Amino acid sequence: MVENKDMEELKEGWRKVKLLDYYEVTNGLSKNKSEFGFGYPFLTFKEVFNNYFLPENLVNLANSTVKEREKCSIKRGDIFITRTSETMEELGITAVALKDYPNATFNGFTKRLRPKSHVEISPEFISFYLKSKEFRNQIQSFSSLTTRASLNNEMLEKLELIIPDMQKQKEIAKILKNLYDKIEINNEMNKTLEEMAQTLFKRWFIDFDFPNENGEPYRSSGGKMVDSELGEIPEGWKIGKIGDLIRVQNGYAFKSKDFLEKGTVGIIKIKNISDRKVDINKSDFISEELAKAIDKKFFIQSSSILIAMTGAEVGKVGIVPEHNKKLYLNQRVGKFEELINGGKEFSYFYLNKEETQELIIAKSAGSAQPNISSKGIEELKIVLPSIKLLSEFEKNIGKSLKKIALNLNEINILTEIRDTLLPKLMSGEIEM
Repeated sequence: MVENKDMEELKEGWRKVKLLDYYEVTNGLSKNKSEFGFGYPFLTFKEVFNNYFLPENLVNLANSTVKEREKCSIKRGDIFITRTSETMEELGITAVALKDYPNATFNGFTKRLRPKSHVEISPEFISFYLKSKEFRNQIQSFSSLTTRASLNNEMLEKLELIIPDMQKQKEIAKILKNLYDKIEINNEMNKTLEEMAQTLFKRWFIDFDFPNENGEPYRSSGGKMVDSELGEIPEGWKIGKIGDLIRVQNGYAFKSKDFLEKGTVGIIKIKNISDRKVDINKSDFISEELAKAIDKKFFIQSSSILIAMTGAEVGKVGIVPEHNKKLYLNQRVGKFEELINGGKEFSYFYLNKEETQELIIAKSAGSAQPNISSKGIEELKIVLPSIKLLSEFEKNIGKSLKKIALNLNEINILTEIRDTLLPKLMSGEIEM
């Protein structure tokens, strides 16, 4: 909850107000599955969750009526807040609209907070304010947890804002939005690099249109294909396994008593792998003394590729950002050790294929918790290209993966700056 400060204790130009004195609440639409996939733009729970701002375009569609579109419209300045979630930490996540979305409606698992007519408040400022630790503490202290965490209007009525005058709002928002925009540029660049690399992988190793000796696409130019247990493959290629290209190094079996909340030696766990990247900022730690006793094969270098081998994230693969930290691999996380030049890059894109992900999930089933061994990953069958083509693939793609790792490092630095500035700016500690 917001600390109980008297008005005179607030910084000059700052004021404490009730959230619902500034905003009015509207619930979103709850519709049958048959009503989705056609109609008008629709804001989903996922597009709100963990985003500062709504995406530029809403790609999902819902069949909505005129009355629904009027009631559940989306305009600049609207706040969307998740009203239910599995955990307290994930409850009350917000995203703000920076423009109007004509004819759009929003999901029933969220609530819309629309500024009242007399209110002047910066949408950019309020988005960052709602991510502040002070406001997040309020959400978690007021919300209830039964089988799911939930946030109702009665709880919203208790939430408070401590905000400066409009000029200060704009100044604070400008600083934080500049950092946000730089982070988004790097994210978009990585997305483009990833898509380009995936396209090349598919063209060469799925469609078999790699360059022939004349530089022409092999299969489309009449290159000879032969039958195999995995279908037609180029002549000279063979059926192999991932283990012909890489070895999967298991993590070290640290004991729970080894973990520290703070330190200089980080431990990367399954939870750190998501969205094809490895989060090296949110880790547990071990002591320097213990790290000295751990074999160097468990050390994680920049641009390493890791795979989750247990739990809901089983099979998920991610790139480690460029870094100068001391990081070690925890058990049930695997690290790719390349056996053939280009094998690491090939395996990264092969394992990220939707079909391969489904295969890994199927192989890992059969127990209370999905689980796959390093041997199970290494034994996945593949169409094995020539060593020469794999080397060419590495020349084309290796730089892209390294650039992604560099961009991830810059994102981490910018995020750390933003997260350091955020509470200082929102409390008035840094004078504008």
